[in-house]
Amino acid sequence: MSVLANIRQQPTLAYYYAQKAVRNNTLRAGLGSLVTAVAGLRPARPSPQPQGDDMARALREDGVGFLPAGTLSPQAVASVHAHLKGRPVIDQYDGVSAYDIDGPIPRTSTKLYYRSEDLLGCAQLVALANSPLVLDAVGAVLGTRPTIASFQAWWTLGEHYGGQIHFDDAYHRDVDDLRFVKLFAYLTDTSERNGAHSFVRGSHRSAQFTRRGSISDEDIRASFPAQDILTMTGKAGTVFLEDTWGIHRPLLATEGRRLIFSVLYALTPWVPQGPGEPTMPLPQGLDPWVNRALFRV
Repeated sequence: MSVLANIRQQPTLAYYYAQKAVRNNTLRAGLGSLVTAVAGLRPARPSPQPQGDDMARALREDGVGFLPAGTLSPQAVASVHAHLKGRPVIDQYDGVSAYDIDGPIPRTSTKLYYRSEDLLGCAQLVALANSPLVLDAVGAVLGTRPTIASFQAWWTLGEHYGGQIHFDDAYHRDVDDLRFVKLFAYLTDTSERNGAHSFVRGSHRSAQFTRRGSISDEDIRASFPAQDILTMTGKAGTVFLEDTWGIHRPLLATEGRRLIFSVLYALTPWVPQGPGEPTMPLPQGLDPWVNRALFRV
């Protein structure tokens, strides 16, 4: 669907596409402050957590920070897999073809995602997204109480790799809002061979490569110290926060399968990849503002 068609269908997306065109760090920071000051957003940090300051500091300085080990326990990971078993996965690149992850899948399908409504019924994922530590750290970075704008999980099928490279396989910057943070959780053991995430530490503060489009591996290696090009491998249950305005990519998966869960925390809920009009009631105990794009409040 074209940009104009998207905006006609959902006028609030005009904000999303307008901010997406702002590529200067200083201007983005200034406009982000303006939005938080005048847009009626909620105060940040309603319940400060002891580790929230450390996480917020890591996000500001490095652009990435790992949550404590055990944030998503092996039991919770197993419950997520049990919840998702039998639910359809959709081909990421045609948006239509649906399969069972345990059944036959064409070799042309390399990335498949779950529908938002299937994820929102998973108590463990909803609880992780609403972790007080996460909301505290993210709120401190955004300068306001965050809104969960998207809620996603997808499989990467390394055994189907045939040399094809899509835009999101190369280094790039996300431009989801003027200020935003993403949570990533590995739901399978993840190595360099099955799609580990790579992030260039400190690149969220860099003025290099802010233009639109992908960035080559060669440009990254020539422009940033090797020790700042991070590869995040880990067991299932590994969870980290990241400012994905910073430069990042998944390593190309050439074997095995990886399942990853992602939450976008933003100033607004106005992103094309959002879950759509909420239909499920807000679970008891969740912040209505944080979850306004996910649940009916």
